[in-house]
Amino acid sequence: MLPKPQRRITGTILAASYNDPSLYYMRKIFFAALLVFVSATAFAQGPKNPAQSAPASLEQRATAITNGMVKHLQLNPEQARRLAEVNLNSMKMAEEAKKKYKKDPKKVVAQLDAISETRLSLIKDILTPQQFAQYQQRREEKMGVPNEIKSNPASRQEGSRYNEQYNN
Repeated sequence: MLPKPQRRITGTILAASYNDPSLYYMRKIFFAALLVFVSATAFAQGPKNPAQSAPASLEQRATAITNGMVKHLQLNPEQARRLAEVNLNSMKMAEEAKKKYKKDPKKVVAQLDAISETRLSLIKDILTPQQFAQYQQRREEKMGVPNEIKSNPASRQEGSRYNEQYNN
């Protein structure tokens, strides 16, 4: 008769649980409890960004943009009021253009560019030259415009020529 094979002790619950039914069920219960704990913790934290919980209305977004401009550009109340109107109207026109031309992306882009240019000229009329320069600098930083383009007018012209060739 052959001797019975000896069971090796590995020191882990996972290795021993395949041979011992009581450890198998303990492991299942442990992982189920761990899953419940992790799920409850993640759910209790809620969304990390309040903006993810609900989309903001046009008015709320326009107000947020205006408030940022008031804060960074030290605007007077009259400038703030006029900018709030410009921001809200521009956002409404942009939303209308997106809905109207949603089947034709090129027209959407063209309309948004026209709205942006109009908004920029209205903002330039409202702000002082110093405020507008600060606004432009901040806008370029946010949009990620490279420094060579900011400081070199010739490269701006080359870029516009490239875009004209690309779009035709």
